[in-house]
Amino acid sequence: MSHETHKKTAWSDELDLWTPQEREWAELAAASMVFADASADAIGPALAEVRKSVAGSGQTPTELFGEPVLFGRTQGKTLRAPVTVLESGLPFPGVSSTIAGMLMGLGFLIFVLGIWLGFDEGWTMASFTVSVMILFPAVFVLVGIGLWGWVLRTRGRLRTAIVIWASTVLATGGLIAIVASQDAWNVPGPPNWVMAPVGAGLLILGLLSPHSKDRALEDDAQWDDERWFTHAQDLLRGRYLFSKAQAVAALREPREHRRLAGTHHTAAQEFGNVELFAAQLAPGVRTPLLRGVVLRRAGFSLVILCFGISIVSEFINEPVGAWLITRAVIWTLLAVGIIASWLPRRMREDIKEAGDLRKADAHTLSGDESRD
Repeated sequence: MSHETHKKTAWSDELDLWTPQEREWAELAAASMVFADASADAIGPALAEVRKSVAGSGQTPTELFGEPVLFGRTQGKTLRAPVTVLESGLPFPGVSSTIAGMLMGLGFLIFVLGIWLGFDEGWTMASFTVSVMILFPAVFVLVGIGLWGWVLRTRGRLRTAIVIWASTVLATGGLIAIVASQDAWNVPGPPNWVMAPVGAGLLILGLLSPHSKDRALEDDAQWDDERWFTHAQDLLRGRYLFSKAQAVAALREPREHRRLAGTHHTAAQEFGNVELFAAQLAPGVRTPLLRGVVLRRAGFSLVILCFGISIVSEFINEPVGAWLITRAVIWTLLAVGIIASWLPRRMREDIKEAGDLRKADAHTLSGDESRD
């Protein structure tokens, strides 16, 4: 595809300055930066620096900087917006992305279940009752709200997250109780062939839904010291899984420094944005990394265990067929993988990888404060 047919981008004017022989390299590098979540406004200046270096050296871009895709992927990670770096591990960065993710997740599950039950029990059979058809999406939505509570926790909103989680648990229990008490809803639902088209429709709707734009960093310029340090402590606990004692210890020295410095400046003026400051403290403690690895392992293990209980129940109560054996084999392979992931060597490797990533993010953010 020629450069003239490309969609106008923030770095299109910069691409026009490249020679035709070298422009393809620049386009591939820019595309790789996009896939690395680089800020659109930073791609043009990065390409300009490359162009000037190439012009001054007399070499080709490949000779000077290497293959464009690898260069773009590596460079793009350093050009991410601060919030993108901070929240790169979150399932959803915003409300609209949460809604889109829930629609896609629900649609995918309904689509897969529709195909599965169609082949397993028959396309014209109604495998689910109306009560299940109500409960399934409702509980799925409540799980999504619970995940949003986790996102808010990573932003230092610990109390809000607790309120959301408690509310979703109560709502789930109440919904199950209400549906279970209504005998009128225990009637056959739609035939199985309906589920796949409905699931595909929800999946497409989620894909077409607008996704959240990057939020701004916390506007803490006018915060007093107590509010600033309290939020920093909540960020260390919520985003980086510090214990309360570890968070207090990490902030003890800067708190004391501020106490001795008086009130001439605010904490934000002296230490910078509270979110970026917390990110610089995060790599210094190992046990929060262990907590993160264990929590992820435990979550996957719980899901695999639930599927295993279901499969064992089917082996006990239902005829053994090819489809059940296939699912049992798949589950066994997943279970072996999960068990292997708990081995001390694998745990140490994952903790080191998480620590290296946290250090790299802190290094990237240390130079980004002036950009937001």
